[in-house]
Parts: sequence; structure tokens; C-alpha cells
Amino acid sequence: IFFGTPDFAATHLAGLAKETDVEIEAVVTQPDKPTGRKQLLTPPPVKELAKNLNLEILQPSNKKELLNELRKFKVDFYVVVAYGLIFPQEALELPKYGAINVHPSLLPKYRGATPIQESLLHGDEETGISIIQMNSKMDEGDVLLVKRIPIAKEENAETLAQRLAIISSQMLPHVLRDAESSLLTPVKQNNLKATNCKKIEKEDGKIDFKKSAKEIKNMLRAYTPWPGIHTELEGKKLKILRLETSEEQNEPGKFIFAKKELKIGTVYGTILPKIVQLEGKKPTNIESFLNGYQSQTSSQALR
Repeated sequence: IFFGTPDFAATHLAGLAKETDVEIEAVVTQPDKPTGRKQLLTPPPVKELAKNLNLEILQPSNKKELLNELRKFKVDFYVVVAYGLIFPQEALELPKYGAINVHPSLLPKYRGATPIQESLLHGDEETGISIIQMNSKMDEGDVLLVKRIPIAKEENAETLAQRLAIISSQMLPHVLRDAESSLLTPVKQNNLKATNCKKIEKEDGKIDFKKSAKEIKNMLRAYTPWPGIHTELEGKKLKILRLETSEEQNEPGKFIFAKKELKIGTVYGTILPKIVQLEGKKPTNIESFLNGYQSQTSSQALR
């Protein structure tokens, strides 16, 4: 049985579905949720793919429902990729060879739901894939296989997730075969070295200019595509979609308007927005944006 919800998980489901020696009995995913401005009820990406693959789909809304559904099946493995619900211990004991989880970090570093964003926020130069034998605690299971992966300088959460998903989806079938043949030696995690991810909220995208220019650039990488990063200009939200940094020092939060560039000071260094989106407007490059602000060529402090 495959468990997963977002695009990252769908990549793994697609990979497993191509394996001739893997039979997927059912797919378990989160319930449909309202999304967008109109709050339309939207199925998760894994459900959409499972439909196209003509697989049985289960969408329990709580642990009790989940357990009741799982008792109906006799399978060798549970494969869990970004599903979004902690399993009760009883559920983990149902499959013959246990439950295997794919986690996009070098466990025990960055346990939790947002490891890709966390690695970018910290400016890490490398991340990885950990495939673990699940237990009832969050990402604490014994490690079956790890692959270390460098992070490119300009990668963001979206592009890094896509790349990691492809790599780990290729690893997964081999792990299942080796686990079935008892060829893997589970390694316990060092809980003393564990770090945890926090849940990302929409408000996390608000820029704090008491951070350094480098930290704000890392925010942009981590929060692309969601929630993005923003500040305020004349009482309106200004999203910054692309930026560069310089070591030039200006007052933190101070907007400096020039003919073809905008500089905003931070506690260390300056950010130079390259593509922005003012509230109620479409994204635009900085030169076009500044053309609409020709009268504002003097410095102005951020309120």
C-alpha cells in the first residue's frame, strides 16, 4: 500500500507503478481540501495519479479510520512518502515487512514536514535522502539507506524537491527488493543529534530586515513557491520574487530608489530586488516597476 499526498509523493507512486514486480494494492492519501481564492474542493496530486492508474484510493480523515481501512489488506510493505499523518503502532505491525518511509533530509537532521525548506533556510550546501523503517514516532525509525546530495546555489524549494523526488523514487524499488531479501542492515538514529522542522505559516514570508541579506535570500529560496517573501511599500504588500545581494551597507529596512535599481538595507548587506509584485498588480522586472515610481527617487524608510 502506498501512502502520500503532494507532488513529491506522486513522483514515487509513478515510479513504483512502472515496476513489473511491484503490485500496488491501494493508495492512501489525505482528504480533498479547499484551495485557492474560491476555496474549491481539490484532490491531492497523489489521488489524481492513482485515479489515472486505476488504483483503489482511500482517504481516511483520522487514525481510527485509517486503521479500520488497513485491516482489510494483507500486504508485504507500506511505502510512505509525505503522507501527513503519524501512524498508530498497530498499523505499522500489519504489513509483513513493515513500513518504509522516504524522507528528504540526512536524518536525524530536519525531522518533520518541511526538511527541504529548512535546509535552504540554513543555507546548507548539501542535503540527502533517508529511507527508513518506520516506527510510531516522527521520522525516528532505523535508517535503511542514505544518499547525500549537493544543493545548487540558486535552487529553491520547488526545484530541489523535484530533483530529490526523482533521485529517491529511483532508489525506492531497490530498497524494497533488498528489504524483502534481508540484505539491508537497519542503523539506529542518534537522537541526541536530532533537529526538528517547524510548520511553515503564511506569515513566515514577511521579511525581517534585522536579518542579513544572505538570510533573506535563503528565505526566498526556501519559501518559493509558497508562501513567498514580502515586505510593505506605502501600505501595500510588495512581493519579492527574485533578488540579488550585495555587501553594501545601508540602514536596515531603508528603501533606496535609483533609476534602474532598488536597494533595501539589512542588518548586514543589501538586497536588490529583480522581480517584484505589488499588491493588486502582476509580477514585473524592477526597471518597469521603478518607472511607475519615478517621483520617488529619494530614500525612504520602511514603516
